Amino acid sequence: MKKYTINIIKKNKNVFLILLLSDLFIIGLHLLFGKNQTFFNLDHERNLPTVYQSAKLIFLAFYFLINIKEQKFPKKIIGFILPISIFFLVLGFDELLEIHENIYRIFEFLAFFRPETVVDASQKLGYHSSLWIIYYLPAILIYFFWSGYWFHYFQAKFKSVALIIAISSILLPIILITEILSSSGLYSSDLYFKLITIEEIAEILFATILIGGVLEILNSKNKK
Repeated sequence: MKKYTINIIKKNKNVFLILLLSDLFIIGLHLLFGKNQTFFNLDHERNLPTVYQSAKLIFLAFYFLINIKEQKFPKKIIGFILPISIFFLVLGFDELLEIHENIYRIFEFLAFFRPETVVDASQKLGYHSSLWIIYYLPAILIYFFWSGYWFHYFQAKFKSVALIIAISSILLPIILITEILSSSGLYSSDLYFKLITIEEIAEILFATILIGGVLEILNSKNKK
């Protein structure tokens, strides 16, 4: 099984390029048909982009976990690949099951975190957009600290991975800002479509670029 896994990686040196081209294909379908066909619209759920993105994340998360089990990585590298694999799994199932859109339901029975309490507090601070961003804020902050740590670590040892982490850390604020703007209800349908397109493209590329970082580590391991 170990040989089989390593051979897959060797035969798929361009897997990152394949993923990127697949992303561009999905984005192209959205731009061409998304306005009129919800099946291709990146903003809608239970359609082609949703299945593609969730399948990509879940499959590669399990693939990376198998490699951790079968190959002898330093503990430090396992400390990078394991959390990011779990992160991909969570993102994949979040996309597939529409968890972030319904995250508020989990907190309906907790007095301090009830949706109406959170909405009231956030509106007093001038925030009038997506509720899930507030609930996900601790995880978002953890990600920024995590990426900062690994950027510093890989900058001296693996500059290509450090660059990938830096790009992902730029894409995440783009996702959040465009989500906040598009969910504010202040813009026309045309401008909303443009904002949501930017957000979803950034979201797709965010995942693929991070996947590229892990693949880079796996490929370098197999070259040794």
